[in-house]
Amino acid sequence: MTDLLLGDVVLDVVFQPIVDLETFGPFGYEVLGRATSADGAHVHRPDHLLEQAHAQGTLLRLDRAWRALAISRIAATALSPHLHWFFNVDTRCIDDPELTSGFTRAALEAAGLGDLRVVIELGERDPLLDRARLARLVPRYAQQGFSIALDDLGAGHASLNRLVELRPDVAKLDMALVRGIDRDAYRLALLKSLVRFADEVGMCLVAEGIETPSELEALRRQGVRFGQGFLLGRPRALPRMSERPQAIAAA
Repeated sequence: MTDLLLGDVVLDVVFQPIVDLETFGPFGYEVLGRATSADGAHVHRPDHLLEQAHAQGTLLRLDRAWRALAISRIAATALSPHLHWFFNVDTRCIDDPELTSGFTRAALEAAGLGDLRVVIELGERDPLLDRARLARLVPRYAQQGFSIALDDLGAGHASLNRLVELRPDVAKLDMALVRGIDRDAYRLALLKSLVRFADEVGMCLVAEGIETPSELEALRRQGVRFGQGFLLGRPRALPRMSERPQAIAAA
């Protein structure tokens, strides 16, 4: 799929597993956008491509192109309908006058995926993301029946204040908190507080960036139920209906 709006760029998507840390079975997948030049000689960094699109006023179309491609790939699989699918949304799209509600829902229905369990991840790329902007953006997805996730909790703009304002269904712990948590008393103490808070308000916690067995064990001991990271599975293409699904890597 070529994005004509951004020049000679071929878009692709990969899927990183999110794992149930009790059973090591799949909880879902995060959709990650990728892009290369048409001749395959150059790999475009997704964050750079997003910034370029934002500067050119084509961010919404890039965001939607990746999402539509992901939905078509999911439709071609025979994976469990109970999986959760995490779609990243650049919240700066709220400023595009072409933004209308229902694009994702319509794409799902057209692909025969009306019952897909979609989680919309809101990241921290937008420096102006505040209560007013959240109030404009979140209802668009909530009204389509999607869950909301706050990405990168503990880093940058994804502060505790943002957590209280958004009140998401899912919060993803930034890898900066996860890294070395097995040997850092400060990180561990903060994790304990966040796990207790999540339990009290009924919010799901997902630990990002798990890379070592000792980090994984520390998270499991504190009751973190879900996680993702290279230890558990790298981003990859989804199996198609004619292929056998790859197993989730268990530590």
